[in-house]
Amino acid sequence: MSMPAASLPKTSYGPSDFAVSVVSCPTDEHSPLSSAAEQTGLVHTKGKSMTSCPMTTASLRLAATERAPEAAMPRAGPAVVFLHGLGCERGQFVRQLEGLDPGLQLLSLDLPGHGESPELCAPRYTIASMTRAVGSELRARGYRSVVLVGHSAGGLIALQTAVDLPALVHGVVVLDTNIAIGEADRQANRIRARESETNDWRSYFMASMASAWGEGTAATAQERAFVFDALERAPEHVVRPLWHDILMFKPELLWRRCRVPSLYLRSKRDTNLTLLQSLNPLISTADLRPYCDGHWPHLQCPGVVNTFLHNFLAQLTVDNC
Repeated sequence: MSMPAASLPKTSYGPSDFAVSVVSCPTDEHSPLSSAAEQTGLVHTKGKSMTSCPMTTASLRLAATERAPEAAMPRAGPAVVFLHGLGCERGQFVRQLEGLDPGLQLLSLDLPGHGESPELCAPRYTIASMTRAVGSELRARGYRSVVLVGHSAGGLIALQTAVDLPALVHGVVVLDTNIAIGEADRQANRIRARESETNDWRSYFMASMASAWGEGTAATAQERAFVFDALERAPEHVVRPLWHDILMFKPELLWRRCRVPSLYLRSKRDTNLTLLQSLNPLISTADLRPYCDGHWPHLQCPGVVNTFLHNFLAQLTVDNC
């Protein structure tokens, strides 16, 4: 079902609430958002290699930022795990780690080959190999119940993880992911896939990302620089094959096979929400475009995104009672 804008309550989680203390989830020298990290109670862990070579999914540990629930107000329910998009980093969920209910357990991961996480030896970077790495990390942490929140490519990885690990994943939130379920969308993706095969792929990729950023958003210039610095630094052997796999990915079957409640939040893409909902009765949708003209809604309209996350988690709790 659709979640109308009218259902949004007044909330204290607006953009102005984060203007003073924007904190860093990454802990490396590339992040411009690191000044207040020591004051947040966030725990940063870097991925560690068990061998001298890049990692297979069986032994890989992903870099992560974890926020434990406050002892005075722990909230029953699944941990919330954030998966970033292609060429991005876990620090881009800073406004969720700081702004969501302090009783929630939160975890933001760097995907393999991104941020501070180690690289894979084999196979090549695909939705499938990323999904295996995420599943391995969640099992290594001993999680028994999670809700996955995936941005862009992270949304496809979240959906695939939910299909592969139904006993672990109890809900999925997908943020403005490329969902090519109409012929026009599939044709546009095929054109982009051919661009990813050219020697000038990086120029095409960065132009696509610049267009996706949009205008008139609440994100600061510092946050935009953080996003695009990560995109520029993303290694070709990681980003290029994964970008191609995303563009050629056929998501209809994945959505149909998903057996947990899911929420798709559209902010920049022209995803056909009615057609998407027809694939599975467990899919809810919402259009964030009245609030955000950009592909990074978790940075560009964090108050709205956090409200939808709170509402989704509350509904999961009600449904499971």
